[in-house]
Amino acid sequence: MVGFTPQRIIVPVSGAHTDAEAVRLGCRLARRGKAKVMAITVLEIRRSLALGTVQDLEMDRAETILDEAEKRAREIEVEIETELLQARDAGPAIVEEITHWKADLVVVGMPFRMRFGEFHMGRTAPYVLRHAPCRTMLFREAHQL
Repeated sequence: MVGFTPQRIIVPVSGAHTDAEAVRLGCRLARRGKAKVMAITVLEIRRSLALGTVQDLEMDRAETILDEAEKRAREIEVEIETELLQARDAGPAIVEEITHWKADLVVVGMPFRMRFGEFHMGRTAPYVLRHAPCRTMLFREAHQL
């Protein structure tokens, strides 16, 4: 990223164990250029339910995820905004928030997962990589042998 200094960084968090390092990475990049950082989490609502229908347990978990992101940012002495979104699918909601907030970098943390003997990225990360209107940094944890 030579010559690129982000001004608005979004870090999607989902409760994965890679969240903490993704937030730290986004905050370290923000400190260099005094950028703003926003951590977002998406509550995915099943299609059989109305949007806005959220169980208290799900809401509590989402708030805990965002509290953890704030804690990681404080450790690095970076101010962070947080946003809880509700949507049918996380990928489109993240891309929409990137556009709405005018982010110029998204830092996506991703655990190393295997599915049917192959590395599997899931649905959200590939969607964000394909559709984000800004630079995208993918942080994947190391494969443990």
